Amino acid sequence: MRLYEAHGLLRAERTPAGWRVYGPDQIARLHQVIALKNFGFPLSRIAELLSGGLPDLATFLELHEQVLRQEAKRVDQALRLLSAARAKLAEHGSISSDDLMNLTKETAMTNKRNDDLAAAYRAVAAKHFSPSDQATLAANGYGGMDKADADWEALHGEATRLMKSGDPSSPEAMDLARRWMGKVFEATGGDPALTRKMRTVARETHEQPAFAAASSSSNDIMDFVGQAYGAAIAEGIMPKPDDAA
Repeated sequence: MRLYEAHGLLRAERTPAGWRVYGPDQIARLHQVIALKNFGFPLSRIAELLSGGLPDLATFLELHEQVLRQEAKRVDQALRLLSAARAKLAEHGSISSDDLMNLTKETAMTNKRNDDLAAAYRAVAAKHFSPSDQATLAANGYGGMDKADADWEALHGEATRLMKSGDPSSPEAMDLARRWMGKVFEATGGDPALTRKMRTVARETHEQPAFAAASSSSNDIMDFVGQAYGAAIAEGIMPKPDDAA
């Protein structure tokens, strides 16, 4: 509750003895915060949503739904293979080597994909992030590019959609850049040097074949967001950074 208060999400009244008291409105707001958090939104984004600074909530819920549906498809395929194998085992008392190989292959492909993503990212991150950098990122809730993050997936999906218009100076693109860079700054604590390192790591990681084959992000997306970020700065939507990405 205190963490939510620190992010401006809740406001507690005080009793004469100094105890926190939450009225009905704040309890209702707490339920909203919890619901949005369960959708994968970070607290900084939730604060924007609840303050009215990001009115198109339906768009973002749709993007998160798409991410979850993609994951559901992968899980559904694995479940179908497993269910078929169990049915054959129950009917025949054994599973053919082909069925077992297909089931093993599906599991191995999923595990290999995750391992390849992790290896590609960590190899690049180790070149640029010091132990102190890694500690800062972890403390700020950033797990790395190899970790599933519904919020980043939604941003990537939105950027891909907006890139089709080819206009990084559109209001939608500039708003995307504002939220994108807000998430970057949330991870780096606004440290310009660490922000530059994070950008370098992202670009080099995207160039790794194993990562590029499985990732929803790319350097083309980063370039588009970078242009939109510059447009947002020029329009005064975002302050000019001292020395940030």
